[in-house]
Amino acid sequence: MRLVDRLVLLAIVACGCIVVSQSSPLDPDRYLLVEAEPRAALEDYRLNEDVWPSHYDIEITPYFADEGTKKAFTFDGKASIRVKTTLTGISTIKLHMARMEITQWSITRVQNGADVPRNPEAYDPETEILTLTVPSPLTPNEEYLLNFVYIGNMDEDMHGFYRSYYLENGQKVWMGSTQFQQTHARRAFPSFDEPRYKATWSIKIIHTAQYNVFSNTPIISALSNGAGRTITTFAKTPAMSSYLVAFIVAPYQVTSRDEMGILARPQAQNQTAYSLDVGLKLLRALGDMVGYPYTSVPEMTRMYMAAIPDFSAGAMENWGLLTYRETNILYRPDDSTSMQQQRIAAVISHEIAHQWFGDLLTCEWWDVTWLNEGFARYFQYFGTQLVEQNWELEHQFVVEQLQGVMQMDSLRNTRPMTHPVYTQAQASGVFDNISYNKGAVMLRLLEHLLTPERFRTALREYVRDNAYRAVRPDDFFTVLNRFEATVKMHLEPWTVQGGYPLVTVTSTDKGFTLTQRRFLVNELTHNDNTLWSLPITYATKAADFANTQPSFHEGATITLEVAGAADAPYFILNNQQVGYYRVNYDAGLWAKISKALHSEGFGGIHVLNRAQLVDDLFNLARGDVVPYGTALDILEYLKEETEYAPWLAAVNGLTTLARRVHEEDEQLFKHHILDIFGKVYGVVKFQAPATGERRVHTYLRQNVLQWACNYGHEECSEAAVKEFESFFQNPTVKVNPDLRQVVYCEGIRKGTRQHFEFLWNQYLTSNMATEQILILQGLGCASSKELVNIMLDAITTENIRPQDKSNAYTYVINNAYTLPHVSAYLQQNHAIWAAAHGSYLNVASAFNNLLARLKNDAEKNKISSFIETNKAVLGTAAYDSIKQGLDDYETNKQFTTKNRDEIRDFLKKKADGGAATVLTNVSLIVGLVVFALSRQ
Repeated sequence: MRLVDRLVLLAIVACGCIVVSQSSPLDPDRYLLVEAEPRAALEDYRLNEDVWPSHYDIEITPYFADEGTKKAFTFDGKASIRVKTTLTGISTIKLHMARMEITQWSITRVQNGADVPRNPEAYDPETEILTLTVPSPLTPNEEYLLNFVYIGNMDEDMHGFYRSYYLENGQKVWMGSTQFQQTHARRAFPSFDEPRYKATWSIKIIHTAQYNVFSNTPIISALSNGAGRTITTFAKTPAMSSYLVAFIVAPYQVTSRDEMGILARPQAQNQTAYSLDVGLKLLRALGDMVGYPYTSVPEMTRMYMAAIPDFSAGAMENWGLLTYRETNILYRPDDSTSMQQQRIAAVISHEIAHQWFGDLLTCEWWDVTWLNEGFARYFQYFGTQLVEQNWELEHQFVVEQLQGVMQMDSLRNTRPMTHPVYTQAQASGVFDNISYNKGAVMLRLLEHLLTPERFRTALREYVRDNAYRAVRPDDFFTVLNRFEATVKMHLEPWTVQGGYPLVTVTSTDKGFTLTQRRFLVNELTHNDNTLWSLPITYATKAADFANTQPSFHEGATITLEVAGAADAPYFILNNQQVGYYRVNYDAGLWAKISKALHSEGFGGIHVLNRAQLVDDLFNLARGDVVPYGTALDILEYLKEETEYAPWLAAVNGLTTLARRVHEEDEQLFKHHILDIFGKVYGVVKFQAPATGERRVHTYLRQNVLQWACNYGHEECSEAAVKEFESFFQNPTVKVNPDLRQVVYCEGIRKGTRQHFEFLWNQYLTSNMATEQILILQGLGCASSKELVNIMLDAITTENIRPQDKSNAYTYVINNAYTLPHVSAYLQQNHAIWAAAHGSYLNVASAFNNLLARLKNDAEKNKISSFIETNKAVLGTAAYDSIKQGLDDYETNKQFTTKNRDEIRDFLKKKADGGAATVLTNVSLIVGLVVFALSRQ
């Protein structure tokens, strides 16, 4: 019987949210959801605990073309779910379904196969919950089968069981793949689609001969159905959550060795060697680290990793069948950068780590997503480090993860790691930097607290004790407390409280006083009295930085007695930035730190603490805690810095500052940039990486060249243009991959339309997804209205895949010269943009990202007039969103106006050749003391 009208189920807003740009569980900062107000009571979005599944039999028959009455891009499905209840009086069964038409359903007793009488079903398209009712209560502890026959849809939105394609000789080759996290398994089969409902799964795919099929477990049989199709049956899975089920129907080939295989389209087989090699090493190294080899799970005799052309997530941890964007798994050394290689290794490590932290042990519900993603993000760095030991990944972790999450966690609207979740939009929303980065940061803190050996032992016990279970934070803390009795007391508050503290250090006669207060970057004055248990380490000399095992201190004010404090060359808190907090110092201490930074060897200050000081100074100035003049003056030390981590922190801070520098002061800022990058440019030079070069030195070069060329460094620009012109004249002689980003960008910036069309043709004909990303970055550097419009037109076409459209747009607007052209384009082509991206909320997103970079009132006013004229077309949600973007523009403008004099005075003094060591000026030290006291 027909359960609901198909059109109702296909309603775009059935999930309670509108996707503005595609999600990336690996890259949560790329996630943008506009959350609708829940239209049901929050508790109604969750299933009850009356009935539990134990096993699913699923059969899928996909159609990639019309076949008789079967429509292309639909699939026939059959599902049989074994369930039982332990309770008495249960006469309703609730489970999920979405975007499908159920044509038949029944309930039968497992014991004798007898049908169970049933009442009419009910379906709520808002909560996506199907309610089945029986006249008489179910018998406790007796097993029943829920049987469904249904028709599903392979949509193009990269969720559920969806369709994708790749080109072969210019023709589309269609394929089907899955992405079920967080709540999309229900689009492929009726299911108890919450992570706590673990069950075993038996999958059958009925497919035509030109397709190969893959799932979580190995194939156990492949038999003809007598009607031109093959019935491929996969082995039963271990008990696992619905979101981890996966299957692929594609004419893919397999490159395999031992227990691992890489799945890819035939033309990409030459790009799989590195991922296969590093994947095997990681699978074994991580299994050894957690003391639970992957093949300890009897059903998991092999692992497949698949490269998917269209994939909303960066990658996905389906047990035994990991899926990836092509950019995150396909690699060839002559066409991929060193950073892209690291990215591939790190993504593989992230997903393989999930085989234990997420698959074997699964967060009980998405409110504690960090129990999955925090571990995976931690091993993304420290798992990769097990097999690629020369990449200095801990240094990268501190800047990219710890400092990165501090940005969003310093806002009032941040959230705790453990946070209530009910609706689909809320479930999607917690896949953010708080769950990923902050979760990983807390694990690194635990490792330093317990010591690496004890931390590893604790992880092993946690995995062994909770295998095949759905877990809560208490399960983790219970194990940790066996090794350190106060772990839960000290660490749990960091998981249930949002934000982090600013610790202010002042000198005393016998040592130092530490005062903690929540850091809110936009609210210097606030009444939030949240306190944290502070992990304290400190250094007064170079040797001290090696001590990273913190002691915890409670209270708003902490007193540290330190012998010889007054005579110490400096006092720096939080060795190697293991703790998660910012630090401000009184004027005298900042003066000592500045003197050390400006001395030979930076006074022995550890490279990670130099990165910490850089990041803190930029953000303390932004938060009005330290004057911009003081911060920029101390940061003049960067003129002598040649290490990657401090420069990466500096680039992050300078990117934010560059957007807020007054447009009339940009020439002064340009002089400042070229000055501080002068020495490091001379160190890295415009050259290909040398054999045996430190990996982070290669990364440093990429950042330095990008900034130098962007700000008009003549030698950089000339070298890049020369490289591009050589490539343009002879495309068979390629640019070194680690120079391509800056060469492509500068070649397009200084080139002609002919150069642009040449590079665009390279994009269209490239077989390498990593190369296509580099080309899009380069094309985004075009500045003329004509070329910007061509680029924006391209983004609205099929030539740029949906997963790459958002990035391609970002590459365009990161070029400040394009902003007026982009604004005009969006106003003139808003309907085309909305159609290409799915909704007018995508138009709003495009305008808001532009407004965040805009400094021109005239352009802002044009956008304001546009939305008033087109309010009805935009719709309320998009209109309100852009109105907020316009308000944010005014907030940014006020920030620029407020800080302009101080920033300009520093830049002008520097441009005029003024002395730079502000903190050596006694009168300014006195002024800083007054400033510091006024902030207490």
